[in-house]
Amino acid sequence: MNTVIESPEVIHSVPEDTARLTVVDEYVAGTVEQIVRALKNDQVVLVRGVTQKNADDIMFDVARSFGLDHKLEVEAGFASVKGHRENVGKYFMTVNKRDDYHFIPAHCEGSSRMRMQLASFYAVENTTDGGASILLNINAESAEWGVLRELVKKCKVGSKKLSPFEIMKLKMMHGIELPGDLIAEQDVIISEGGSPVDGVNIFNVLEQPKKVYSVILERDCYAYWDTIASYDFDSGEGYLDLLRSLHMLKIPDDMRDFTALDNAYARRVWKSGANYNSLFTSKITQKLMAGDLVFLNNLSWAHSTSNWSPESGRRKVLAAFA
Repeated sequence: MNTVIESPEVIHSVPEDTARLTVVDEYVAGTVEQIVRALKNDQVVLVRGVTQKNADDIMFDVARSFGLDHKLEVEAGFASVKGHRENVGKYFMTVNKRDDYHFIPAHCEGSSRMRMQLASFYAVENTTDGGASILLNINAESAEWGVLRELVKKCKVGSKKLSPFEIMKLKMMHGIELPGDLIAEQDVIISEGGSPVDGVNIFNVLEQPKKVYSVILERDCYAYWDTIASYDFDSGEGYLDLLRSLHMLKIPDDMRDFTALDNAYARRVWKSGANYNSLFTSKITQKLMAGDLVFLNNLSWAHSTSNWSPESGRRKVLAAFA
C-alpha cells in the first residue's frame, strides 16, 4: 500500500515549458541534423519509436556532430569500471541502482573535471505508476551560484617536487590536475583521504563552482554537477518539495522519514542554503515510454526521476554520455 503525497500549500516556481521540447515522431533521414539543430538552440529532443540498436547509432552520430565521438567511446568504456553500471549495446549503459521508492534528484552527470557535454536516455520499458523524467533548464544567471559548492579532490604538496609519473598518477587515480588542484585558502576541507604518492596529502574539499565551456552552445555555462547536487542537503529537500508540488511523490504508508526516499542522501555533507527554485528557469516533465530516446545538453539541463510504487510495473531506462 502506498500514498501519493499532495501538498497544495507548496508552490513551486519552476514553470513547465513544453516549448523547449522538440518531438520527432519517427526516425528518418535527416533526424540527426534535426536533433543537432535543436540542441544548438538549447532544446531537449525526444525521438519516438527507436530501436535499441538505432539508439546507439543516433547517439554516435549526434556526438560526432559536436566532436564528442571519442568522449562517447571513453565514457562507454568506463561504464562498468566502478561497478555501479553495466554496458548495454555500444554506448548505452544501465542507470544507477536504486532501492524501492527512491527518487533521483536533479543533477548534471559527472563533475567539472569530467566535463560531460551530452546526455541521452533510452527507454526499454516503463510500465510503472511513476518514473517520470523531470528535466530542468539551469539558470546560469542565478545568484545562488555564489553559495553553491562542488565537492572535489585537491592536494597539498608542500616542498616535495613531483615527478611527471607522480603527477599523472594523481590525475589518473583521483582526477587531480596540478597545479590547479592545490588546496586554496577559500576551500573548505571536508575530509582527508589516502594518497598514492608519498608526501602528498589528498583532501575532499568544497570549492566555488566554475563555468565550463559548452561545445553545443559555444559559451561558458554553470552546470549543476552531481558533485554539487548530491552533496548538498538543500538539493534533496528542494527536489522533494518539487515532487510534492507536482503531486508526484509516492511513499509507503508506514514511512515517516522522507529522507529515505532520496537516492543521494547518504552522500550529503552540508547545507548550502541555496534557493532551489532560483537555480532553474523552466522544466520539462516527460514519462518515457518504450522506444523513447531523449537528448539534452548535460551542462545546461539537469535530469532527475520521480519515484514509483515498486509493485506497479517495471522500468528500464538506459543512459549514454559524451
